[in-house]
Amino acid sequence: MTNEEILSALKGQWGNLLKKGQPLIFHKGQVLVYEGHDPYGVFVIQSGDIQFTKGKSSCPAEHFWHSPKGNVLGVEHFFDGSPFCCTCVATSDCRVVFISKTQLLPFATK
Repeated sequence: MTNEEILSALKGQWGNLLKKGQPLIFHKGQVLVYEGHDPYGVFVIQSGDIQFTKGKSSCPAEHFWHSPKGNVLGVEHFFDGSPFCCTCVATSDCRVVFISKTQLLPFATK
């Protein structure tokens, strides 16, 4: 499934998921996810800029991505069980809501 298909399937659940999620702030230079690591949840971007960098694996994402409110980072990797294909670094202060695997799985099976 693509990111858009997954998000569409969960569309009616995002309000509940966001309430259960943990608000976090990543400051400029902090890493949100590391290439090659397994996903342990997803990040719903509230504000900020994120740079995608890749080492040896291919990454379909842009090298620099302005993250408008509501974008979900890591959802495809979470659902297909693949490790992150890029390292994602905050290039400005970023506000996110982290939704853990244990919070997301019950909604994913509905």
